[in-house]
Amino acid sequence: MSFVSPEPVQEKQCLPLWIASQRPRQHLLVQCPFDLFELVAAQAKRLAAPPIHVCLRSVLRLPSEKEGTLVLGDVSRLGLADQIALYDWLGADAERLCVIAITTAPLARLVELGGFLSALFHRLGAAHFNLTPAEGALWRR
Repeated sequence: MSFVSPEPVQEKQCLPLWIASQRPRQHLLVQCPFDLFELVAAQAKRLAAPPIHVCLRSVLRLPSEKEGTLVLGDVSRLGLADQIALYDWLGADAERLCVIAITTAPLARLVELGGFLSALFHRLGAAHFNLTPAEGALWRR
């Protein structure tokens, strides 16, 4: 499911509703400009189902328990080894976990270029939110 529209403001307003109504194994992929990164991460931390695990740094540190919500920082910056580790980690006993993965780069394009694992892209993206402004669109916070 993908939510891309010529009106990014509408999509931005829908994101908190999706975060608050999340279900386990229904992962969200949120693309946003760098200047909205902290705002999106804060919303995720405030509205997501507990317990909330946060990994916003470039070093992937996965929690020991796979329950609640995992908020991942810029997944477009994960190296291949971390992508494989995350894919494998999500594939085993993660039925009670929802992942909110934030990216500043379009992952679909990185998949096309071979810079991001296709299987991980699909595993993370049950729903996609693109909060980047459309070219020529007015962007409001």
